[in-house]
Amino acid sequence: MFRKKSFPLAIDIGSHAVKLVQLTRGKKGLVLGRLGIASLAHGAIADGEVREVEEVMRAVEELVSAEKLKEKRVAVGISGQAAIAKTIQVPQASGLALEEAVEAEAEQIFPFAIDETRLRRQRLREVEVDGETMDEYLVIAVKRKAVGDVIDLFKHLKFEPMLVDLNMLAIESAFALSGVDEDGEPTALVDVGASETLVHIIQGSRTLMTRSIAFGGSRITQTIGESLNVTRLEAEGIKMGIRTSPSPRAVADAIRAEVERLAREMGRTFQMHAQVHPEDQIHRMVLSGGGVHLDGLPAYLAASLDVPVELAQPFRRVEIPKDLFDPDFVENLSPVAAVGAGLAYKALAAA
Repeated sequence: MFRKKSFPLAIDIGSHAVKLVQLTRGKKGLVLGRLGIASLAHGAIADGEVREVEEVMRAVEELVSAEKLKEKRVAVGISGQAAIAKTIQVPQASGLALEEAVEAEAEQIFPFAIDETRLRRQRLREVEVDGETMDEYLVIAVKRKAVGDVIDLFKHLKFEPMLVDLNMLAIESAFALSGVDEDGEPTALVDVGASETLVHIIQGSRTLMTRSIAFGGSRITQTIGESLNVTRLEAEGIKMGIRTSPSPRAVADAIRAEVERLAREMGRTFQMHAQVHPEDQIHRMVLSGGGVHLDGLPAYLAASLDVPVELAQPFRRVEIPKDLFDPDFVENLSPVAAVGAGLAYKALAAA
């Protein structure tokens, strides 16, 4: 007898919601198998860590139950607040000498204690520094506790974590999945979440810069709540346009003020990038995350930073079964589910 094919799930636990994505293989290529989202109570996730385990478990179980899923293999992401990525140059070496050189450099630049982190490195290219030939590496430091916590969470739910990846790298995979990077020009992948904004600048397969900005949709919710003297739940509804605002002007002002702040931080990030990589000017920005639907955000960032802005389309080349999905639902959720899409893409390749 032939065993029915199974395909891993990707689950992205954000500060505001849990997103689920499953990609399968069809006769003509990739097919969207599942796509869902479940809200989280405020405070369940804070500073990239799970603070209310039962609330997160509830949301995951709600998604899995609604989709009637039996697959137990999962790919999960780690927040940018639990990981830092830096580019370093070290003398050319291999084996133990290379490991020692990378670790010594990492101790100087990372705020985490090295013995409390997992270090990952990726060779980028050969460079000349003061007349000496050196190797350039992308080094990522991830808090061991963050990895352990997410593995324990899913094991408790009877899942098998087959892949634990960084959200910033998942966004890059989602960009590759979309198939729009045909020219290989420097691109800023920007994921605007509830509590943080990840900026991942790439050129082809090469990472140029990664930064986490302490800005997200929750700040706008807080500003609206304070301006209108309403509860957080009411402010969130007003922000999303599902509640009537007693003062549309105040809401517009609150959103504009926070978007301007994000634009300033993005501007600083681009300036830092230009100083390190003056020859690699950013040609476009691709937005993902729940914040992409903030009124006027894409247009404002494009005008402020003088860079073309587009929304992420991770399912652009993926078959969307018409009998399973509402096209408007997929189009609206696609940029929000970019991390999950990237995780699903990598998990499918590893399955």
